[in-house]
Amino acid sequence: MRYLCVSLAFFWFGCSGSREKEGSKYVSDQTTPTRGDWVITFTLSDPENLNPTNSTSADAQYIQSYIYLSLLSVDPRDTNYPYVPAIAAALPEVSPDGMRYTFEIHPAARWDNGEPITAKDVEFSFKVIKNPLVDCPQLRPYYEFVEDVSIDPKNPRRFTVITNRKYMLALSSIGTMFILPRYIYDPENLLDKYSIRQLNKEADRLRNDPNIRRFAERYNAMQREPKDIVGAGPYVLEEWVTGQQIVLRRKPTWWGDTLKGVAYEAYPDKVVYRIINDPNTAITALKAQKIDVMNGIPAKDFMELKKNASFLEHFRLETPPSFAYSYIGLNMRPQGRRPIFTDVRVRRALAHLVDVDMIIKKFSYGLAQRVTGPLYPMHKGAYNDTLRPIPYDPQKAAQLLDEAGWKDKDGDGVREKDIDGKRIPLEFDIYVNAGNEVRLQIAQIIKQEAEKVGMRVNIVPLEWAVFLERMKKHDFDCYIGAWIGSHNPQDLKQIWHSQSWAEGGSNYVGFGNAQTDAIIEATRSELDQARRDSLYRIFHRLVYDEQPYIFLSSPLERIAIHRRFRNAYVSAIRPGYFPSGFWTPKNLIRYGKSSTAQ
Repeated sequence: MRYLCVSLAFFWFGCSGSREKEGSKYVSDQTTPTRGDWVITFTLSDPENLNPTNSTSADAQYIQSYIYLSLLSVDPRDTNYPYVPAIAAALPEVSPDGMRYTFEIHPAARWDNGEPITAKDVEFSFKVIKNPLVDCPQLRPYYEFVEDVSIDPKNPRRFTVITNRKYMLALSSIGTMFILPRYIYDPENLLDKYSIRQLNKEADRLRNDPNIRRFAERYNAMQREPKDIVGAGPYVLEEWVTGQQIVLRRKPTWWGDTLKGVAYEAYPDKVVYRIINDPNTAITALKAQKIDVMNGIPAKDFMELKKNASFLEHFRLETPPSFAYSYIGLNMRPQGRRPIFTDVRVRRALAHLVDVDMIIKKFSYGLAQRVTGPLYPMHKGAYNDTLRPIPYDPQKAAQLLDEAGWKDKDGDGVREKDIDGKRIPLEFDIYVNAGNEVRLQIAQIIKQEAEKVGMRVNIVPLEWAVFLERMKKHDFDCYIGAWIGSHNPQDLKQIWHSQSWAEGGSNYVGFGNAQTDAIIEATRSELDQARRDSLYRIFHRLVYDEQPYIFLSSPLERIAIHRRFRNAYVSAIRPGYFPSGFWTPKNLIRYGKSSTAQ
């Protein structure tokens, strides 16, 4: 898996925080960045771990991005999301067939022990992912295309990644993989005994290899101790107090200090992730300036903060777009459940009963854009903007149900239909994850509208783990969910390919046929963006026509940032802000001592 229109592009650059207006408490004439101060940011819960490959939560990945570093980074200030050098000295040379990527590591790049970062560290990092006993099954599929790494015998910093097929996300997967220090994670050099080709071809046999097992057991246990969480980035893990905070401390000297570019910005002395499990408590802490940055502010609270003059003296409120959308999933291939949504007319009928515009106004306070399909509107060329949103139209819904043969034959107010000799009522469950009040209220609205046209709806809140398990087993009629993606081209296979219904993917609803599968495979191997976008638009229309999801909206992010910070830009790339780039004028530093950046 794993945008708004041009009219909203100003959100990206309207408030960079470079200067404050006259009369503000946070005015400063200083223009040269200063190292120092802390950035205290909100996070809802502890990550499961900080292992560089094995963690799965988004929060963990945000924290890791300051401890570890990859060959390339993405410039979040540019709406084209260009790759820029990080550990690599430059963007790679790509062979004409798109199957060989040649990099050279920057000569300044060093590990914390002073040793240079070399191609052997890159090769090792691929081996970690491909070790069949390392706990990163969610990551491994994105590197199946990597066949080998060829290191230049005359230059230990130059290497070529050799692939076994063309893959549209090849540059992303190679370029954004965290590069790991072998001396920390494999002090016995256990993985030196195996080639990448061998790990690809002999994974099943190697599960019983004592060296493979020994490495994996040690590596998988390296989860949260500062001595185990070590990378090439500007920060180290200083402290992790469960349920309270995670503290990153800037290295006194770091090899990136000598370089210029967005990948090397690291001004705060500390980045503190304050863990607050309750959003209301977090809002209180924000107002009291006990945290400096908060994203994911509930829409209602965000609108109230916009009216709070005292709060606005200290904080900016930002609404960058996001690569995400919400939806209602409909089970097209029910297993042992009523065949309610196997007919596209029933799926479309329910779509006509969901007043999406009202939902956006009522629950998002207008801070969202309606979507019509599985592509993100921010991907302007790929998103098919010619498709008209399905209108709220109960009369049309009733007509479609009549056409599909669902009629109230016994006068009890609920439609029914004879299927395989049995009379089946038009009744279904709608699942929501317990505690999500917005989804619960949306389900209640759907229930009210559906029952007006003869559909009986049961709302079933489920604990998150149970909710996910029901989705994976296809044990549902419909549910309310959301997907969060990235700036990269979308690999549609995980969610939409028919194989991903039966083989542990995320195609919970059972969408797909030979035509749509072929389009998905074609997009994955198409390196030309214009041709790939054309395929995306065709796929978008096919999904729209079938309505496996009732598509709702793509939200604007809701972020508060303290006014003392400069260079505090926001972006559609999650989490929407980048605290390592924040700097504070000397006269406004709140924590620690200041020093002028060199």
